[in-house]
Amino acid sequence: MKKSIKVKIVDQPDELIIKAKQAAEQHGLRFTGDTEKGFIKGFGIHAHYLLQEDILTVKILRKPLLLSWTQVEQKVRALVGGH
Repeated sequence: MKKSIKVKIVDQPDELIIKAKQAAEQHGLRFTGDTEKGFIKGFGIHAHYLLQEDILTVKILRKPLLLSWTQVEQKVRALVGGH
């Protein structure tokens, strides 16, 4: 099952990407991308993202069965500091 999460970002796109790369590295995830699009992969998670102006859309393609969609969405929102 796939799910898209849309988040209004508060940081500048460059700052957001730097923070996301650092967070991914700290959690052992692979992060590839720039201020427009990219992907995150590792530990059963596979997601693509698209950044358009101040809206970040994260499309979760795969997640561990033990994680609920609510947990995934909360984690995404916490990582990007958005609403």
